[in-house]
Amino acid sequence: MWPRFGVKVGNSTLCIAQVKPSDTKPDVIANKQGDRTSQACLLWDGAEEIECGLTAKQKMSSKPKQAVANSFQFLKEPQDMSEEFLAKAQRTIPCEYNSEKHTFILKATQPSDDDEDKVVAKELSAFAVQVKLFESELELAKQYYNEQGKPTVVLSIPSYYPEKSWPLLAKAAEKAGFHVAQIVDEPTAAILAYGIGEEDGNDESKYVWTIKCGGIYSHFALYEVRHGLYTKIECFGPFPIGGQQFTEELVKFICEEFQRKYKLDPHESRRSLAKIRTAAANCKHILSTLPSTQLYIDSLMDGVDFNVQMSRARFESLIQPVISNFMQTLNENVEKALKNHPHVKKIDSIVLLGATTQIPKLQSAISSRYPDADINSSISADEVVAVGCARQSLFLVDSEKQVLEPSEECDCVEEEVTIWHGTPEDDANAQKLLNPGDVLPKTVVLNIKLKESSLDSETFQIRFGTETVQVNVHKAASSIPEEGFVRLEADIQKAENSSPLVRLKCI
Repeated sequence: MWPRFGVKVGNSTLCIAQVKPSDTKPDVIANKQGDRTSQACLLWDGAEEIECGLTAKQKMSSKPKQAVANSFQFLKEPQDMSEEFLAKAQRTIPCEYNSEKHTFILKATQPSDDDEDKVVAKELSAFAVQVKLFESELELAKQYYNEQGKPTVVLSIPSYYPEKSWPLLAKAAEKAGFHVAQIVDEPTAAILAYGIGEEDGNDESKYVWTIKCGGIYSHFALYEVRHGLYTKIECFGPFPIGGQQFTEELVKFICEEFQRKYKLDPHESRRSLAKIRTAAANCKHILSTLPSTQLYIDSLMDGVDFNVQMSRARFESLIQPVISNFMQTLNENVEKALKNHPHVKKIDSIVLLGATTQIPKLQSAISSRYPDADINSSISADEVVAVGCARQSLFLVDSEKQVLEPSEECDCVEEEVTIWHGTPEDDANAQKLLNPGDVLPKTVVLNIKLKESSLDSETFQIRFGTETVQVNVHKAASSIPEEGFVRLEADIQKAENSSPLVRLKCI
């Protein structure tokens, strides 16, 4: 059924393209604001409403604790996320993160009858956030899809993601309402977008180098292309050089200028810094296409506005250290690839992907360093992956029967699992045991609040979706019911049916 869709998923943005058999090339679908890419940002209003996209990002500076951004990097199994990775990743998100439960903690204040406002909280897993973002992309797809059933989609994923993240991504899209026919990694999708080597009758191989510079990370890959067959030879990365590093240089400049002019330090206010980062990111994108722009921030601090004319030349001088660092990393990896593969004599083509590679100074540096290579940048670098995914959907013979077959199986929880002490009617004290998208098997340790009227009871309730099961757990001698809780360890395995198998013991 047509059209089919390609979706690029990233930490900073999402992009969706649609294609029909009669189309010469896929079309990128613009969102409600007219933007061809959507912000991968989510904001909770403190009640039931969750916003996605640009409106969420615009409100994030004033409500950072209620927002989730850069969440895609967390869509991995817990064992694939080291303490070092989590420490770095948590610095890129506005809200709190529970590294034991692997959930984002959103907090909002609500007026109460008392003098003090009440703080309410909501936990979301990276899987649940991804489902919400896919639902917003599905709304765009349905503008063009009028058939019965789910729209067919090909998804992208960074080449350095572990294999078990692939089915997690597919299940998130399926839960949102897509039929996932295939997942391709980003460099492959970018080469597909340009159709490199598809109509080349030459028997000689071409070697293509892909350069990805996204919002947070960079990575590179080397491909051999021959008669339309793409062979990935080697991948490099991720490296912690991305759009945020370029933005931070502009943030430093704004802070120094504001402090010099008004003797006020924006670093003292988290909200002021959030406003600066938003304005700096917008300025960076504008200067990728225009020679200058007005950088204006309303009421930056203590009611004082900030206003300065920013030229591209001035911006490029600020980001030169980051470009030098990026080029050094790029050159080192190209040399390593050529050394590891002596049969590769030269790089024939370079494909740019990731919004940061649209910065003219960075493109110029790459072109100067590799003058003999064809630089493919005619398709917008933040759309090229979605276009490539959409092109790949044209090659599927029967997309409805195409079932994603991961090289390694991964069992995920489909619905939230909660547990509480007492009777089925006591679920007001229910605590979350598993989030949708959690990978099984898994061991969870919880302090369960005991029902005050029956502290000696050994009866607990477990709810999976709409099904509630009663279990009896013998209390260990070490448990202290007088303190109003008992400590339970849950060993959770995947059962033959859709419900997980939970074994409980008191510790």
